[in-house]
Amino acid sequence: MEENFGERIVNMEGKLEAVKNNVRGLTAALIEGFDEMKDVLVKMEDRIEENPRKRRRTASGDKENIIVAGGWDDSVEMFNWRRGTWSQLQSMPKKLQGATSFVYNDHVTIAGGDCLYSDDHTSSQCVDNLFTMYINPNRNLSIPWFEYPVKLLAKSAYHSSVLYNDRLIVTGGGYDANHVSDRIDEVQLVPPYTSETLSRMPEPRRGHCTQLFDDNLLIVGGSTTGRYQDSLSSVVLYDIKKKEFQPLPELPYKVSQMATVRLGYNIVVIGGLHERGEALDTVIMYNVVTRTHHMLPSMRCKRSGCTAVVIGNNIVVLGGSSGHEPLKSVEAFNFESYTWEELPEMSKARWLHTAVVV
Repeated sequence: MEENFGERIVNMEGKLEAVKNNVRGLTAALIEGFDEMKDVLVKMEDRIEENPRKRRRTASGDKENIIVAGGWDDSVEMFNWRRGTWSQLQSMPKKLQGATSFVYNDHVTIAGGDCLYSDDHTSSQCVDNLFTMYINPNRNLSIPWFEYPVKLLAKSAYHSSVLYNDRLIVTGGGYDANHVSDRIDEVQLVPPYTSETLSRMPEPRRGHCTQLFDDNLLIVGGSTTGRYQDSLSSVVLYDIKKKEFQPLPELPYKVSQMATVRLGYNIVVIGGLHERGEALDTVIMYNVVTRTHHMLPSMRCKRSGCTAVVIGNNIVVLGGSSGHEPLKSVEAFNFESYTWEELPEMSKARWLHTAVVV
């Protein structure tokens, strides 16, 4: 009897220690997440000035320009955050939508996309080209685009991509109306410019988004077919080095054609197309450490197929579709005032376009 009682005590102590370890791990994750958010808020506080309008026009570092390209169009324009003005840049070689963009070695590069061949939007074809333009420190607006010496592994649009060291990691996308990819491809941006498929996602995705966290790729939402009825709420973390997938808690609703930005260890999911076919104005902040989310204030406009960037302490959302027609409008969420502000609109309405900060 005493031996059985002693064994039970030992078992209880072991279980108690396991619970303590789990609590320690959760506490550490929460502290790390809160510390990350605290750092962001402290930096925001440091930038507060007496004039709120001047404060919202202050960018961090020397990056104060947003370059926006495509959206069933070949036009490119640039917004100067400090001055609040738009300037036209040289057009791309092709009319593209559903492309991605990145900044690498002082160049803006556009990857893939659905290329429009007719003015009535009835004829298009996906491309595997990368088009690039040098970022001139003197802001020369006449610099042309040229083709990068490497191509995507396959013709693709409505994919997502992130820059990882000297490589472009490309996920999903579709190369025609009937095929959606489940691949994760790697494209080397330096000689010998090799490309390979790293892994295959648990399901095909297009109209999804990805953000990079150290050596991990966070994959959110999208559609398995391109139809809004087949949208996903799933969130997957892919370890690039180990080539392993880890499912995370889902988004609160199924969505595709949204925009995302990264803030610390948070991904912000902006707008998009709901599984019922409705454009959304909702904004989710999802923490990859605590695996929790909360809602930010809704945008002024409903937007699917929009794009977004972070500049200073602001999230800037550009264009998209309200469900009726493409939008020219631009709005910014300021973390100091915790409100959305309307900004000067683009020269053209854009949907499924792309943007970067330079």
